[in-house]
Amino acid sequence: MKTKIFVAAAALLALTAPVYAQDAAAAAGATVGGTSGAVAGAVTGGLIFGPIGAIIGGFTGATIGANAGIAATSVDYVRLHPTEPVVIEGRLDTGYRVPKTVKVHPIDGDPDHGYFYTNDRVYIVSMNDGAIVYSPGTVVAGK
Repeated sequence: MKTKIFVAAAALLALTAPVYAQDAAAAAGATVGGTSGAVAGAVTGGLIFGPIGAIIGGFTGATIGANAGIAATSVDYVRLHPTEPVVIEGRLDTGYRVPKTVKVHPIDGDPDHGYFYTNDRVYIVSMNDGAIVYSPGTVVAGK
């Protein structure tokens, strides 16, 4: 019974956390970071640590994803426009500055961000400083 309660709480958190994490810009442009972060965090936390992990992972994922501030249209664009993957050595994480030798592709309708593919993932980059700001994870084009 406790497991069902924890799973229900995790699902509820995954659905409501984006509401708490949104700001005025998100309300106008539908930032997807909170929702996708909550779902990814809940699934990962649940697989590793069980029901409690799902709750904690969902909340943490929603918070981190919402802070990225990437519009849903930008994530859709990079998902539907895959590029040739590049090779980058080392661990890629938020804040990592992409080497100048890597071609960062522009996102149509989002002049502040670009993207590239590597290691079966897509990474969204700030065009201002070349730093990774978000990765929605492994992306398969849905054409």
